[in-house]
Amino acid sequence: NMYKNEPHMDRCLIFAKEAHSFSFEGTGTIDGNGHGKNFRAQRPMLMRFLNCRHVHLTDLNIINPAAWTSAWLYCDDITVTGIRIHSRVNGNGDGLDFDGCTGVKVNNCSFDTSDDSICLQTSHTEKPCSDITISNCIFVSRWAGIRIGLLSRGNICSVTVTNCIFKNIGDSGLKIQMNEGAELKNMVFTNLIMENVPRPVFMTFCQQRACVDAPEEPAPMKYMGNFIFQNIIVDNSKGDKHSGFVLTGLPDKRIENITIRDVYMTVAGGGTQEDADRSAIPELDIKTLRGWWPEYGLFAGALPAYGLYARHIKGLKTDNFNVRAVNADKRPVRKLDDVQEAD
Repeated sequence: NMYKNEPHMDRCLIFAKEAHSFSFEGTGTIDGNGHGKNFRAQRPMLMRFLNCRHVHLTDLNIINPAAWTSAWLYCDDITVTGIRIHSRVNGNGDGLDFDGCTGVKVNNCSFDTSDDSICLQTSHTEKPCSDITISNCIFVSRWAGIRIGLLSRGNICSVTVTNCIFKNIGDSGLKIQMNEGAELKNMVFTNLIMENVPRPVFMTFCQQRACVDAPEEPAPMKYMGNFIFQNIIVDNSKGDKHSGFVLTGLPDKRIENITIRDVYMTVAGGGTQEDADRSAIPELDIKTLRGWWPEYGLFAGALPAYGLYARHIKGLKTDNFNVRAVNADKRPVRKLDDVQEAD
């Protein structure tokens, strides 16, 4: 684990370093027994792999970690298929965390996690996270289904997510966040069903020191862009007014080239005229973050749109984007703030 302020996760049950061509297979169960009565402040991970390659994880039940289920650091050629992760008995129960990994294939898996189900991130400037495919999976999570970024010292690129279902997500279905000075680009998300997911897509481009080894001074912002979201159905009719696609860069650094097409979304509605008239919405800059991650709650209230809120974007195309509010909502379906080249 390369996050700052989490040294308790340096320990783990299963560990491999510089190992090649190995697998965990079968229909059995790995049980971390990570309940709070056993692990409180000192919560180890369940599995960690460092500088490994040609790794297969197949058909297992992996349950009850005390913290993250697995961390993969600087690994290559990973196949995870047919596994079931249930991590609800303690905090920070991430499912699969890939840090600086390449050639990752995750398919036919199910997740029920107390934190992000899958994370793609980079803690080393020379270790990109790239060539990632995620398909045919089901996500249930207290936080995000898939989180891309946060730790982002190296490039994160060439990612596809397809044919997946997201249900009962506490924060966001797809959370895509560039913070630490690399490039985050070239990603396609298609054929997704989301039920009870307040923010199907939450994207932020800002500056924040997330990695324990990051320099004290924020890294310069480079590039975040080239994203396609297509064929997405969202039913958040039982949610609240804090719903919709949320995309935000900064005034001097925009997210570029986003396409959203063929979306059918149902939201609860309920936005007031006061919500619709909001203009002084906090920027997710260093002053607002104050050491926190760039989370939706920092906007300090409902956003002035119930379908799509886009701010500081260059190149935004939406096509066949349909939103229906169950209850009356005084806000517009979409709000574009400092968006260049919108179609």
